[in-house]
Amino acid sequence: MKRNLLLTAIMIFSLQLASGAAVSVDKTLTQDYMLNNGYSKQIYDTVNVARARALGEEYFSSEELEYRNANWAQRCWQRFRKYIDPAQDDFSFYHHDTQNKPSIHDL
Repeated sequence: MKRNLLLTAIMIFSLQLASGAAVSVDKTLTQDYMLNNGYSKQIYDTVNVARARALGEEYFSSEELEYRNANWAQRCWQRFRKYIDPAQDDFSFYHHDTQNKPSIHDL
């Protein structure tokens, strides 16, 4: 009896494991899937940056696209705010190439 109960428990547990494997890798990289599973929008952008770098493509986050599509006055104001407050994101994280020699842009 104990053996049958143990085998039944193992079978039920293994069936539950197989049902969780039905999600493809491409589906796990979509924004809807990541946001619905508790990840932030920043993590979604970071994952897509890593994926684009692996594929040799250039990736622009949604905030960067907003900045690029803004008019001249808004871009100047945002550049000034980034100059005053170094904690503001200047989108150099996504497009920074690591070099062996330090430069002024690393500061």
